Amino acid sequence: MKEIWQKLMRIFDKRQKHQMLGLVILMVIGAALETAATLLVMAVIGVVASPETLETNIILKTVYDFLGLSQRNFSILLMALLIVSFIAKNAYLFLLWKLTYAFVYKNQFRTSERLMRNYIKRDYEFFLFADTAVVQRSITSDVNNMYGLVQALLTLATELMVSLFLVALMFITTPIFCLVISVLLILVMFVITKVLKPVMERSGKENQDFYSGLFKQISQMVQGIKEVKVTGTEKYFVEEYKKCGNGYVNAVQRYTLYNNTPKLLIETVTIAGMMGCMIVLLIRGGDIGSQLSALGGLVAAAYRLLPSANKINNQLNAISYFKPFLMNVSDNLIEEIDNKNVDMTFAEPADSKLDIKKGISIKNITYKYPQTERYIFENADMEIPIGSAVGVVGTSGAGKTTIVDILLGLLKPENGGVYADDVNTKDNYRGWLANIGYIPQMIYMLDGTIRENVAFGVSKEKIDEKRVWEVLEEAHLADYIRKLPDGLDTEIGERGIRISGGQRQRIGIARALYNDPEVLILDEATSALDNDTEAAIMESINALHGRKTLVIIAHRLQTIEKCDMVYRVENGKINREK
Repeated sequence: MKEIWQKLMRIFDKRQKHQMLGLVILMVIGAALETAATLLVMAVIGVVASPETLETNIILKTVYDFLGLSQRNFSILLMALLIVSFIAKNAYLFLLWKLTYAFVYKNQFRTSERLMRNYIKRDYEFFLFADTAVVQRSITSDVNNMYGLVQALLTLATELMVSLFLVALMFITTPIFCLVISVLLILVMFVITKVLKPVMERSGKENQDFYSGLFKQISQMVQGIKEVKVTGTEKYFVEEYKKCGNGYVNAVQRYTLYNNTPKLLIETVTIAGMMGCMIVLLIRGGDIGSQLSALGGLVAAAYRLLPSANKINNQLNAISYFKPFLMNVSDNLIEEIDNKNVDMTFAEPADSKLDIKKGISIKNITYKYPQTERYIFENADMEIPIGSAVGVVGTSGAGKTTIVDILLGLLKPENGGVYADDVNTKDNYRGWLANIGYIPQMIYMLDGTIRENVAFGVSKEKIDEKRVWEVLEEAHLADYIRKLPDGLDTEIGERGIRISGGQRQRIGIARALYNDPEVLILDEATSALDNDTEAAIMESINALHGRKTLVIIAHRLQTIEKCDMVYRVENGKINREK
């Protein structure tokens, strides 16, 4: 519990801590109201069951004498007060629940958004090894379950306070009964905690693993639907999903079952304890009637204490179950927790583009991928004159795409750097990106309209439609779009599934040109196309020759036949071909 509390205190900011403190104070008041209502129940039972209570109970006698009412009218007054007290208590508890749920659910999304920011700020290299399903689960399910833990903690605090107040009240009225039942309940809770805590933690961890497995199977099925259909492997993907689903269901079922089972044990032990005390009293010749009023009060208190004890047990189990989710969220938020990169100012658009008048230089680059030993480049150099078309060729795995990622600033070399004229691009990275258009082999398509895909990442109200048509003209796609019934509002489907590969590449070209960059980088942008489509796409690209600086990564020599110079990547070097 200490570790959980420390993690939460690191995750929560000052405002959230103050809100939690306020809720705890309100819970203390709520517990006092619960106890007061129970005390009134005991008073009503005492007066109705044994009128002599008005003479033996000092508090009741004082109020009774002060008011000067008849016994009948005093009993009616007590019952009316009991009704009012329950209305007031429950109205207060409703408000407390409302504030508690507002705290939980508002901060739940806030934490999810913080986690989203945390992931998107990470270096590109992180995503080379990241499991997409785990990232999705962390941002959604893990955060939701973490706040299940927070809610369990708040409920636990409430019920502990109520229980302590009620136990104190019971101890004053019937100390022996209270002591026996308290000892029995403590023993039961101890046994339950020792037996169930490991089961709950294991169930929580299994929930995490299988839930991310569900995400993964759905993602793989949707993204690879063509291959799935062609290879006739639909059953395989359903079976794999079913395996993860069965594991997830078993974990949740085990948690729910073991979370509710202790209720039966607690009720049984409590009733057995009360009846046992009464049996002993009878065997010893005690007068049950003389203690009827006190026993009535004990039953009233126990009636409220039993659900409270059940809730305490349930919340302890829930905390164990949800603990793995909290640990994962806190581990992923560690940079933000330590006050590093706490905002999104790094992603603000550049005020101006990084000016390039002479050319781009890759100087003395040394790089190897994380978790590998082989160096892709060692002290490699490359020059790209402004306005030129530069081709880059090499065998698969030689490092062609690595050059692109280094130029884009996605990979950080151990030594050396990329320079625009004499300025290191990392010193004005956003200005550098503003002057680059990137066209990969597989264009990523938003599940949206053509307009949204050309003006990638621009909010709808800020899209320059005139500019969209201009770049579509340059990509030789405008005429086709004008013939579509919905024009720029045509929905292209998830991953652009409703348009052809050549049309996707042309949208990619238009996207790269939208911000009018000086440099266009094409990473095997036509290698997945047929010869005729590739020729048509390259015609559009070559039309930019002289107006833009082109860096073209290619497998086929005909793709770079009109380049001003060609570099070959091999043996950790970038050599210019004669």
